Amino acid sequence: MSSHGGQPFPLSKLAFMYVKKIAQPIARRIAEKARRDERFKMYICLPPANLYHFYETKIKFRFMNIGKVRLTKVPKLNEKAAIELGSNLAAEMLIMSAASAIALNELRKYKQREKETDERLEGETAELHDHLEALNRIVEMQNTDIDRLTDILKMYKKKLEEYEDSDS
Repeated sequence: MSSHGGQPFPLSKLAFMYVKKIAQPIARRIAEKARRDERFKMYICLPPANLYHFYETKIKFRFMNIGKVRLTKVPKLNEKAAIELGSNLAAEMLIMSAASAIALNELRKYKQREKETDERLEGETAELHDHLEALNRIVEMQNTDIDRLTDILKMYKKKLEEYEDSDS
């Protein structure tokens, strides 16, 4: 735990509060659409709200151990509360989906940049390796030339010694 008022992740709480604040105008529009359009209300707005309410109630009862009573039937939300909850869930899901899409796009671009950097470094390494091999061949040729020159020098030195011996 941290010293931030018992909140282990205060930045995550701040981020979720920000998402909720941004989602409010969208949620109002979704709620208005649900009030006007029966199909939208029945298929888009109410099912997630009822599902969320069902599981939230089940989980709360289980964690609170209210009198060891097993909850057999979860009471339904009234339509107004369900529309509000459904519109809030839909708006927050929209915002989180957009944020996730942006984050995934940034991740994809980052991975592409990393791949390009790796390919560039791999190309430079291969080029350096090729240059090193070329330099090694040049050094080998020069060593061969030095050996030949050394042999020629020894031959001339021997001939010079023979010539000097013959003159003396």
